[in-house]
Amino acid sequence: MEKTLKTEIIYKGKKVLFQRDEVELESGRKTIRELTIHPGSAAIIPMLPDSRIIIIKQYRYAVKNTLYEIPAGTLEPGETPLQCAHRELKEETGYTAGKMEKLIQFYPSPGISNELMHLFFAKDLKKAGRGGSRTALSDETLAVLEVNMDEAIEMIKNGKIIDAKTICGILLCSKDL
Repeated sequence: MEKTLKTEIIYKGKKVLFQRDEVELESGRKTIRELTIHPGSAAIIPMLPDSRIIIIKQYRYAVKNTLYEIPAGTLEPGETPLQCAHRELKEETGYTAGKMEKLIQFYPSPGISNELMHLFFAKDLKKAGRGGSRTALSDETLAVLEVNMDEAIEMIKNGKIIDAKTICGILLCSKDL
């Protein structure tokens, strides 16, 4: 167990906080830990009645690449993971879910962040509102794709899907079909 000796806030953003902690290791040696404090997130495997899943094609600035991902987003203040999952599904795909089941939760990057991601399986999907319009945020440019599970698995194998939450969700759900 490491003992926190001192915390310095480096930057406070809209959604995350960056901090540097001085810690004492069990050996008594002191070192620095830099980390991201994150409110948590929800990700969704949306399954259509014909067993195709909905994925998003989106440019990610941090990796300077366009990625294929399942819908996901950060929890808003006071929002539960389930509420976040419903909101993100509608915002990013234009669908609502009749049923949303929590599958697992995990730390996507525990070496640098305390983010806890909640993974949901959504079914009984319906287009939201008139025409199923998405309400994506103004800073998001994304395309909605529908792929069958075999195609999704092949996209993982050939390196087209390289996002961890998406790989985890697809592989987890492919076993339950």
